[in-house]
Amino acid sequence: MNKFYKIIHTSSRILWGNREKRILCESLWMKKNGHQVAIIAPGDSVLFKKAKQNGLMVYPMSFKSLAGIGEYGRIKQIFAGEQPFVVNAHGKGDAKLALKAAQTMGVPCRIMSRHNGKRVKSTWPNKKIYKTLCHYIFTTSKDSAKHLKQTFSLSDMQIFSIPDGIIMPDATAPPNETPQTAARQKLANSLGLETDARFIGIFGKTARQSKQQLYKIADQLSRHFPSHHLVIAGIPENQNTMDKRFISLAHIPALPEGQDAFYQALDCCLYFPNSQNFYQGVPWEVIRAMACFCPVIGPDAPGIRDILIDNKTGRVFDPRQSESLPKIINWVLNTPQTIQTLVREAQSRVEKHYTMDAMGRDILRIYRLRQIKIDRKFQMSS
Repeated sequence: MNKFYKIIHTSSRILWGNREKRILCESLWMKKNGHQVAIIAPGDSVLFKKAKQNGLMVYPMSFKSLAGIGEYGRIKQIFAGEQPFVVNAHGKGDAKLALKAAQTMGVPCRIMSRHNGKRVKSTWPNKKIYKTLCHYIFTTSKDSAKHLKQTFSLSDMQIFSIPDGIIMPDATAPPNETPQTAARQKLANSLGLETDARFIGIFGKTARQSKQQLYKIADQLSRHFPSHHLVIAGIPENQNTMDKRFISLAHIPALPEGQDAFYQALDCCLYFPNSQNFYQGVPWEVIRAMACFCPVIGPDAPGIRDILIDNKTGRVFDPRQSESLPKIINWVLNTPQTIQTLVREAQSRVEKHYTMDAMGRDILRIYRLRQIKIDRKFQMSS
């Protein structure tokens, strides 16, 4: 028998990043599958606006420290009125208020979600959040789950790695064309290039040393693969720091969010890690590229290791020795048969473990686990 839950997510951030995308996508999936969802977030945040546009119940809350006492009382009122089964806090800024209020109001299932792998210190405030205020902890990578488990002496039944999920791309194409051919020609037209242009995508945050490596890659491409162009996605702020020679081989197109045709147009993509956050979850860009049968070259870093396995689902480079990248790119572009095996395995892994349905099912299993535990406790006491 299906059980439908009332779920409230809380978020204190204004910006629109992978954390907020996860909250919105998870909420819409739950709503689509019959569950009731509300989101408490700053009224001027992108998450709040997008949630409201998509028909979700929303409550504005700043989560600023100076408003703490008043907002704590208001959150308790929201919980009293909504009577949620689940409260899921998505950051320390909102967890301090939301989880405490949820505990006070007797919310049956309290969750702390950790969306990046930055190391958490075993301080008293952190111990209170991770050991006392929540029943479960969700992370987006196995590395992060392992770290938190060791730091706070958590059991296997308290912490779970549930990576972000995507909707699998549509593989349809016009008659007599493959999805990649159609996507490649569309991208070439949008950039004013010849229809036989080929592309390599760049994702992530390019630190100063990464930009120097990009210059070398661009130079190699111009000499050995003259029809290939670098396309930098998601980091337009870097354009002002690139010299004119590099700009001639690099493009920064305006892309609609989640445009699968872009990934399908690439012969391969490079993912550069955030130099200020070596420990991170599995990037959405890597998951989506793999889903679109695009070969991925990425760093040997926590989180990414969950999905990117060298010579099995893609190629890996040492972020401390990125001079190996040109050689790896050359190998990817010149071994099409081997690459086809890699991209099929990568796409299969995404389809099995990194879809919205897979993520939603894993989350619902934990809700049911909590429900069973509560029901047994009630039966034993009666």
